[in-house]
Amino acid sequence: MNDVWGWTDPDTRREYAVVGRSEGTSFVDVTDPTRPIFLGPDDRYQGREICFAYGESAVSIGDVTDKEAPVILGNANHPNTAYIHQGWLTEDQRYIFVNDELDEMNGLTDRTRTLIWDVSDLEDPVFAGEYLGETSATDHNLYIAGDIMYQSNYAAGLRVIDISDPLNGREVGFFDTAPFAPPVPGFFDGSWSNYPFFPSGNILVTSHKQGLFILRRRMPIM
Repeated sequence: MNDVWGWTDPDTRREYAVVGRSEGTSFVDVTDPTRPIFLGPDDRYQGREICFAYGESAVSIGDVTDKEAPVILGNANHPNTAYIHQGWLTEDQRYIFVNDELDEMNGLTDRTRTLIWDVSDLEDPVFAGEYLGETSATDHNLYIAGDIMYQSNYAAGLRVIDISDPLNGREVGFFDTAPFAPPVPGFFDGSWSNYPFFPSGNILVTSHKQGLFILRRRMPIM
């Protein structure tokens, strides 16, 4: 069974929708609710409904405007993946950051790895690089708000990464929701997901057996 959920940013009036584990994410401008407009990263597809589908072995990009005749535009592939699980676009919609939930367990990386594709051309996504975390924990859901990526990395908790330089991310904070759990591959206790889009700056973090945490990022003293 697929899950369907979403939200609307009250400031920008943009609606964000996530459908199922493989149907992906779409971004819609609902300033005029009667005429929603898709905000895609490729100018050729402005006004179209674009689907990013995380299909375990690759990210598929499709034009699903016509539900009876969806069209595959491109695929983001990488030779060393185990289970492409979820991802999120940068706010300029040029890059997509993608987690592979099982690459750490399968020995494909020594540290938590996030794959990055340049999707400025939807028909020809280009692998741009990777971000390696501070631990080897299994990663799960990630979200991007502004220049910050918030990663729920199970036993390593919530990791906060500055991606103002998208190809050279750096961790600027973390909160361990399950400090008793070793941050190693295959330990599935700890943070499962998070929500960093509240105007208040509060961040909701879910943790398997520990419940819900409400956090706020503390800025460094200048």
